Amino acid sequence: MSDLKLAISNDTVDSLKSKYLTYFGVKSKKKLKAELVNSIAEGLTDQTMLKTYLEKLSELEMSLLQESLFNYGGLIDRERFQLKYGDFPEKPQGSNYWYYRKEPTDAVVVFYFTVGSDWHSIRKIPNEVMAALRPLMAKPRPDTLKTVALPDPLPESHVLFERERLALSELHSIQLLLQDKQIKVSEKTGVATGATLKKVSSAVHEYYSDVPCDEAKGCESMLAYGWLRLLGNSKFTKRSGTTLIPAKKTDRNPADTIREMWTQWLNNKKEDEFRRIDRIKGQNGKGKRYFTDVLKRREVITAYLKGCEVNAWIDFADFADFLFVTGADLDVTTEPYHLYIYNPGDGELDGGSWDYLEVRYLRCFLLEYAATLGLVDVVMAPHNTDESFFDRYGDMECLSRYDGMRYFRLTPLGQYALGLTDSYQADHSESTETPLAIQRQGRIAFDREPTPWEQRFMSLYADHHKQHIWTLSRKKMMETLQIGGSIDELKAFLQARDDQPFLPEDCESILKQAAANVGGVEIKEEALIVNCKTREIVEFIINDKVLSKWCQPLGKQQIVIPKSKEKKFKESLNSVGIGCA
Repeated sequence: MSDLKLAISNDTVDSLKSKYLTYFGVKSKKKLKAELVNSIAEGLTDQTMLKTYLEKLSELEMSLLQESLFNYGGLIDRERFQLKYGDFPEKPQGSNYWYYRKEPTDAVVVFYFTVGSDWHSIRKIPNEVMAALRPLMAKPRPDTLKTVALPDPLPESHVLFERERLALSELHSIQLLLQDKQIKVSEKTGVATGATLKKVSSAVHEYYSDVPCDEAKGCESMLAYGWLRLLGNSKFTKRSGTTLIPAKKTDRNPADTIREMWTQWLNNKKEDEFRRIDRIKGQNGKGKRYFTDVLKRREVITAYLKGCEVNAWIDFADFADFLFVTGADLDVTTEPYHLYIYNPGDGELDGGSWDYLEVRYLRCFLLEYAATLGLVDVVMAPHNTDESFFDRYGDMECLSRYDGMRYFRLTPLGQYALGLTDSYQADHSESTETPLAIQRQGRIAFDREPTPWEQRFMSLYADHHKQHIWTLSRKKMMETLQIGGSIDELKAFLQARDDQPFLPEDCESILKQAAANVGGVEIKEEALIVNCKTREIVEFIINDKVLSKWCQPLGKQQIVIPKSKEKKFKESLNSVGIGCA
């Protein structure tokens, strides 16, 4: 018996008679099941009969068959279909409404049979029927990700964050904290302390300044957390006890550093971003063993990001729907019923888990990692405006600290980090430049409040005073220049916002001096300070032909020697009869 006839024979005789009537338009006169099976098999693979039958189907029924043939592997995916088309060719309500409401019409069901063994059987269009149908049917309309224009003005409390520009400046600010050994982490887990999170939060431009609701705790330090996890995972830092410090000096520009940090995070097998969705419980119990490969999840999201148009705004809800409709393999877990929100056994995450699990994971990944590094710009809103969250118990305002994300757009920096371009060229064609006046002694006065990015940039090179007044700081300039900052970049920033064709002479002098003095002193190696018992011993050492080669006087009874010469220095002292404790 062929595979097709075997699949058809899995139906009951009553079911086959019903399908015969639907397909042929007359009642079957066949007495034996085998005869019914043979007739239906012949009819469903006959091109002429198929063509005649398809012409009788409604547009919605045809669309379901098209999707099933070309996108669903011969299966019916009600949720994906209904999201795309807004409707479903549903069987009329019968005596058992809760059963029949899930079935498509008889006109469609006629093509579906149970295929496979008892243990792995599925209801689908058999392969022979699919092969006969495909030449007669056009492919369904392609799934496309639409872009949108941001509301103008933005709704109340919605805020646009130009993360590309902010991230490039924030990287410098955090590198200064690393250099000053200000970042403390747990020696066991590598997670930053609360004090460190606050310190880093003050060095970046967080989405929220406080906690809007109990379910969103930690939202005031999302960017700080993201930066610290990304840096801690990168080769640019290392741990010294409980302190995170630079691993080595790098001459990479910020875009290259960000690109490498992103790549390294994508390959991090130990961390799962979903762990940050802490309102969903059961992650440490039985549910832990059913979590899917986090590397594969990141790969899926990254592939979809690569398909986004650069600098084009996308409604996050549309993006999540697009992933669902196109069958993105983004499952967080293979057994969602082990996870819950309130109490084990509530069953909240057993059915319709996409909005609870995958959408929350997607938001976290985009906000705390992609946006942190400036791969996407975002628009954020208050958490309690998230209409996609349905709390059946009615006492939660949101499900995660990431629920306020509304829109995002792929940036040129994102293109570069994702490997879509070979070089990075910032696009500031839509950027807002706040006018300023450069006054004496490096004093800079903005006409109005600078943008968040301008404030972050100025903080790298100048001290902020009252209102919109800043003063160039030799200390900050030197610190920033040593970690990859640029005097040319600072000059371009100032000149683009000042009506004067040239910088004032004293300001030009400050910048030239800073550029000239970078690397003015080079620390070669560690040294030891040696205390001598008497001034006579100091005089003897600095005048001795051998000992004097390694030392310099320091004060009345001290000398300095290179640490690397400590052993030879002691041996030479002993040889001339002077002991060294």
